[in-house]
Amino acid sequence: MIDKTKAHRYMYYFLKNTVTLFELEQWIYEHGELEDILGKTEYLEFISRNYKYRYAHEDTEKQIRQLIDIGVFEQERIVNLLISLTDTLEDQLDVMETLYDEYCNGYTFLRYIALTYITTSDEYKQSLKKNIVKLKDYKEPIQQEANRLINFFKGDELRIIIEHEYIDQRKEEDRIEIHSINEMFKSQRDS
Repeated sequence: MIDKTKAHRYMYYFLKNTVTLFELEQWIYEHGELEDILGKTEYLEFISRNYKYRYAHEDTEKQIRQLIDIGVFEQERIVNLLISLTDTLEDQLDVMETLYDEYCNGYTFLRYIALTYITTSDEYKQSLKKNIVKLKDYKEPIQQEANRLINFFKGDELRIIIEHEYIDQRKEEDRIEIHSINEMFKSQRDS
């Protein structure tokens, strides 16, 4: 049995192309309880859709965007990426690359992590993958920044409202990645 949050999360995964249209269609047919969760009208629209129709993907995406609160799941995804930067060393450069893309798409609070990643040469990234000590040293300021941002999310000072749009209620001095990026990089070099 699934609940509303799990159902909406699965639909969000479809929006992020983690779930295919075929998988979503099968999931809808397999979960009759969605009628109670989504309401009869929405559920009927999902189950009566011809998923082989040329515009089925677009129609499904449009319906889901009107149905779920994307911001909740988008924030969950970004926070989980930040948490993964603080947890392990595996795939951290890949996570940083993803966060760089998110920064470019509008999440300016990720500036320090994004600029650290993009200003690191490909050759140095390769050497980091081979040298765990270097990687730990490289990652320390990034982990500190990830923890700082996670705390702002926990305190509801940063809140994603929809894809690539967010509300920033931090104090001006806490927006250091916006107004004092040079100082952030200087402190990294000094340590």
